Amino acid sequence: MALMKPAIRSETPSFSIDTTSSPSKAPVGSSSGPGDLARRVARRRNELGLTTEELAQRVGIDPNYLKYFERSADARLSFGTLNLVALALDTTPVALAGAGVDRPPGTGRARHHPALETLTKEQCHAHLAAGGVGRIVFSMERGPIALPVNFEFTEGKVILSTDLAKSDLLEALPVVGFEIDRIDETLSEGWSVVVCGPANRVDDPEEVLRLSSLDLEAWAGGERHVLVKITPDTVTGRVIVHDSGPDED
Repeated sequence: MALMKPAIRSETPSFSIDTTSSPSKAPVGSSSGPGDLARRVARRRNELGLTTEELAQRVGIDPNYLKYFERSADARLSFGTLNLVALALDTTPVALAGAGVDRPPGTGRARHHPALETLTKEQCHAHLAAGGVGRIVFSMERGPIALPVNFEFTEGKVILSTDLAKSDLLEALPVVGFEIDRIDETLSEGWSVVVCGPANRVDDPEEVLRLSSLDLEAWAGGERHVLVKITPDTVTGRVIVHDSGPDED
């Protein structure tokens, strides 16, 4: 692919596309390795058989900064530079940022030498602390039910907001399940965390007031203002990792 070769420059971040969690809710160890965008850039570069020096020359940036970007969670690319990187890699900025959320997860291909490892309790808690949308799982007469819900994780408990009828149903059950996961089709990676324990309605006025500050607005709308907490009896998690690094694929 023929490209104009602009003058080599050092990167000065002015705009970034970041698909990771916010810094205050980042999983444990997230600052010690490359971010998702950096890993996608490195993977695409390796797919094309390019070295960091060759890609840097095509884009017109300092190769040392590109190496730093691919290995650091704190490095960022300006919007203009990201466009040039995408052009040099024969892809698009949105693809590098992790587009394709409308595609059913799990349709990508596995990478070479994947390994399924167990997450520690601390790592599971870190993923839960990011909040977002999970699935609550429970049994009814007609069979198992799994419902997506907005949630927050605080003081070791999963907090969700629902309606009165649903809270009564959950509280009557001896145990419920709660699951979250993330899948990265581009990197063929993913993780999941499962919580099991009793669910109880939050009735204490002081606790209700304290938890009401959490960002628990239900996407589905409606009168869903009853807080329910799941107290974990067990917390387990798994993650798919790869033996080779970005430069070894």
